[in-house]
Amino acid sequence: MKFQNTRINFEELTVGGNTPLHRLDSRVKIVFVVMLLFGIVALLHPTIPIVLFILFTLTALAIGISPGTLLKRLVAPFSIAIVVLVVVAFTYGGNDEIWSFRGFPIYHESLSFAFLLFTRVMASISVLNLFIMVTPITDAIETLRWFKVPNVVVDLAAMMLRYIQLLSKESVRMNQAKESRCGFSDRLGYVKRMQNLGETGGALILRAFNRSERVYMAMISRGYSVNSTIVRCKPLAPENALLCIGTIFMVLSLVYIDRVTI
Repeated sequence: MKFQNTRINFEELTVGGNTPLHRLDSRVKIVFVVMLLFGIVALLHPTIPIVLFILFTLTALAIGISPGTLLKRLVAPFSIAIVVLVVVAFTYGGNDEIWSFRGFPIYHESLSFAFLLFTRVMASISVLNLFIMVTPITDAIETLRWFKVPNVVVDLAAMMLRYIQLLSKESVRMNQAKESRCGFSDRLGYVKRMQNLGETGGALILRAFNRSERVYMAMISRGYSVNSTIVRCKPLAPENALLCIGTIFMVLSLVYIDRVTI
């Protein structure tokens, strides 16, 4: 039994560049992403989600992400989408039975709805994946503040993103220290290895709690309050406001095309 050292690095999620997508105001990108996600949920046919998935995947490749990295980012969402496809296909029900597997019938309606959910999930993941690649975390956090998201929520999100990465590095160091002392050796029994893993996890939780107290006291000593604002967003330019309106009409047009013409 081997334990892998997995470190979370949010900085590696963003792909650097100077493309129009990188330069686009993050407020426009968030409006577009949120509206498009709601639009994908409202679609009734899989055609447009498939087109969106292909379009955003090709765009991600065009801005410089390697095919291998893109494939790694899509493995987990694809696995979840496959599970959704299988579960819904066997449980949704319907009237037109087309196949039976070990006594479990599959209906045409359930298979169609399962495939629609599958395409919705993959299209949504491709949209979010591209947004993460072209939008730095700090810009996204400040954009949430501009949209009047409660300061407590924004601060918690910023701290979570910062300290998940920090605690991830800490867990890797603790795990390596335990491995150097043969804490996960194959010669040990399964119960002993689980005990060592639990001790490592408990020590990590205690360190996280102690660090949180020190960080909070440091913030208080520097005058932090719930209404503290470190960075202020610039006013939204008229052309960016028009882009926001245009993206809303574009998404509504996709929903109209899906529901009326397809």
